[in-house]
Amino acid sequence: MEKILLVEDNEHIMDINARYLAAMGYSVEKAYSAKQAETVFRESMPDLVVLDIMLPDGDGISLCRSIRRYRSVPILFLTAKVTEKDIIRGLENGGDDYLTKPYDLNVFGTRVKALLRRAGKVLPENQSYTVGPLLFDIVRAQASVGDTDFKLSSKEFGILLYLAQHRGNPVSKEELYRSIWGYEEGNGGTVLWTTVSRLKKKIEGFDDLFYIDSDHDGYELVVIPQKRGRI
Repeated sequence: MEKILLVEDNEHIMDINARYLAAMGYSVEKAYSAKQAETVFRESMPDLVVLDIMLPDGDGISLCRSIRRYRSVPILFLTAKVTEKDIIRGLENGGDDYLTKPYDLNVFGTRVKALLRRAGKVLPENQSYTVGPLLFDIVRAQASVGDTDFKLSSKEFGILLYLAQHRGNPVSKEELYRSIWGYEEGNGGTVLWTTVSRLKKKIEGFDDLFYIDSDHDGYELVVIPQKRGRI
């Protein structure tokens, strides 16, 4: 049974979400503060975190960064912070998706289900995948070049792997979002753009080996042929 950690200081919202997820068949852990969430996260090792930004003892953004340093796990922000600036801030600091309050429970459930499915089923038939200098460890959801491991979120890893699998063929933004997040865009334009931008920053310094090319239509992984003796 997949385990979900809910981080929410509003008891009414917590109760509704916990009951809904339990009815979907998930095991639910609860935390009402940032401090409690860190403890519960380390003890329970959840498969996904649903995280509010405004917490009584801290900022959910800081908690997200702390979780990311400890372990790569899908993170869904569920918050009343609704501006595009808020969404970009949440995603740039490690969030995989962003849903604003008020929200429809069916939409919430769909987002949770899609994040869990994509985190667990990127390339189930293989344990590794190689494209040029890039090595993908499917089990660990880790991408590397030589001795350098890129610290990627599950969505960043999924995007890079998907582009590698489709190398030589530009992937439309709609297809990439649908394939990685598992549903139609919604506010996905901002979500995808922010996540790809974050990914590009993390792979900077390897432009002589590979890079992500982008235009208004979509994205493509470009792998530069290397002379003998290079990686």
